[in-house]
Amino acid sequence: MRPTIRRRDLLRGVAAGGIAGVAGCLGGSGDSGDAFRLSVPFFPPSLDPIDLDGGWRLRMVGVLEGLFDVDDTGAVQPNLVSDWSRAEGDTRWELTLRDDVTLHNGNSLGADAVVFSLERAFSTSASRLSGLPIDAVEAVDDRTVAITTTDPLASLPGQLTRPPAGIISPESADSDGEIESAIATGPFQIEDWQPDSQLVVTRHDGYHGTVPTLERAVLERVQDPQTRTLKLQNDELALATNLPSSEASTLQEESGLTLHRSEGVGTQILVFNTDREPLSDRRVRQAMLYAADRNAIVDSVLEGVGAPAHAPWDSDRIEWAADDLQSYEYDTERAATLLSEAGWEQDGDVRRKDGQDLQLTLWTYNDRPTLSDVATVLQSQLGTVGFDIEVQVTEWGALNEAKQDGDFDVFAGFWTFYGSPPDPDTLTNFYHSEQNILDSPYQNAEVDELLESGRTTFDETQRAEIYNAVQEIVMTDVPVGFLTRQTKVNGTQSSVTGYDPNPITFDQGLQDISR
Repeated sequence: MRPTIRRRDLLRGVAAGGIAGVAGCLGGSGDSGDAFRLSVPFFPPSLDPIDLDGGWRLRMVGVLEGLFDVDDTGAVQPNLVSDWSRAEGDTRWELTLRDDVTLHNGNSLGADAVVFSLERAFSTSASRLSGLPIDAVEAVDDRTVAITTTDPLASLPGQLTRPPAGIISPESADSDGEIESAIATGPFQIEDWQPDSQLVVTRHDGYHGTVPTLERAVLERVQDPQTRTLKLQNDELALATNLPSSEASTLQEESGLTLHRSEGVGTQILVFNTDREPLSDRRVRQAMLYAADRNAIVDSVLEGVGAPAHAPWDSDRIEWAADDLQSYEYDTERAATLLSEAGWEQDGDVRRKDGQDLQLTLWTYNDRPTLSDVATVLQSQLGTVGFDIEVQVTEWGALNEAKQDGDFDVFAGFWTFYGSPPDPDTLTNFYHSEQNILDSPYQNAEVDELLESGRTTFDETQRAEIYNAVQEIVMTDVPVGFLTRQTKVNGTQSSVTGYDPNPITFDQGLQDISR
């Protein structure tokens, strides 16, 4: 049974104010001994980099690497390549591999592993890179790979930082082509994976960078953020991430623990079903955003650990952020005016139009701390201007199925609007009618054309003009609304040193940790 909360059931006045290891990858004892234990939201459902949560978590714990990487400022840096160039009208890229990289099975990194990995990433329908205009990936020689695109693709280096483009050996696959283990290049290699409980990794002594101090680490499957907090407090975890904002002050004061605040680009958002009435009328969407008191959400739900968000990017963090965008600052009078203009008139507590209540279901999921509380606060805030909001809290899988089927009104979620890729082309993931990953039905031909033009343009001044135009349009159409930039609350045992996660990629930097 999915928990359902109706606004009319709440008390009035509630508001926001208040492979040696590889050989054992598919089973083994899983005995982790005195390992460094950590837990993060979500858990790898497979060891395949093209699997959404699989690739992200394998990179997060230092198993998976790409040809390029993202530094903590969001800039793309070479990683497994020593040189690269473009030719043939910017549709052919040649990449030279480093000669000092060793895979987890002891073999040197060669073009065969890169071709194997990228062909899967670009051609497998489940991969988020499958929509890119890639024509071919081929080995020029043992240490050179050529990527040919059907059209120029300015964001290709950034696209190659994404987890599905992580490099693994062809030996990672079984005879049917299924990935049994990720034999990769990172500072840690897989020792054991128990899909229902834990992923055990061990130090890769042949790593091309700084070899980790930690010998072994265990990623525990602990979905509930409160449970992660308790396990940290009980010294059952050395590191726990994405803890409830309400725990920040407790962790800061608790002896033996260290609080870490990570300010990144993760954003709490609203995604509207623009195909379904009344949200097909953008005035209703705009009214919802004007009625959302973001400062109150930050102060009450996030307990001050975060900041209001009004646009895809903040100019002090992302250089591609456009100036003077429509921001939808809290304004209930403006919200009420827009609803009246759209034909929704106040009738008691709820507005009505053509005999129908202004009634919507706001979905969210319980895998992320605070989202359900944010939804409840929004329920009350929107009620003050005449919305009747039902909050429906589910597990991520149920919400994901509903949005893929188009069976939703609006959902609150947590998304990273920069870093995958670390390029303004990332807006394609959220606003292109055929390539967005939010399952939003939003369609705007001008936006599609601009996004496609931005991908083929290499001049940064021209690109800035293109992506500024995109931001201006989508902030008027608002198929997506922005609520907060959430500062992540992470905690470690006080004996842990060197913890400095990447705020863009969420890489936990285990190779730099000591204890």
